[in-house]
Amino acid sequence: MSKKNTYIILILSILGVVGLYLFNKYRVAPPIDLTKFELTTADTTKFDIASLKGKKVIVSFYASWCPNCLDELKTINAIKQQKLSDVEVLAITDEGLEKMLSFKNKKQYPFTFLSLNKSFPEIGINSIPVTYLLNKKGEVVYNHVGYIEWDDESTLDHLKSIME
Repeated sequence: MSKKNTYIILILSILGVVGLYLFNKYRVAPPIDLTKFELTTADTTKFDIASLKGKKVIVSFYASWCPNCLDELKTINAIKQQKLSDVEVLAITDEGLEKMLSFKNKKQYPFTFLSLNKSFPEIGINSIPVTYLLNKKGEVVYNHVGYIEWDDESTLDHLKSIME
């Protein structure tokens, strides 16, 4: 094997490793334990995720400046009453309490808005929106980085079924 071929293989290997790293960092939702987070409600009380045991829950990590986050929350809101009436929606931001309150008051969505006391990167979230679905036992049964097509019937049916 020539020196040139060796360098090409080395460069391709390095690019492959960097590509895998970036994919895992930005396109794979990190495993998280939601019970370990310090979450604050709009009225500044601490929120205990364990209080939702027995309910199906959508947890959406969002930012008010993120177009995909805004689209996804808008879509969930549009179908919430008709198709997700038995599902609790938690909208979690790391932008601080004031920003969260402003967003909550502006949108008037029937979600539980929460402020995280850490930044998203501190908990392993490097790309948003990130969505976690919890079943009635409080277990994470699905996670996804990026926009979910909640208004697609087959997607919605599948996601609702795994939350049982």
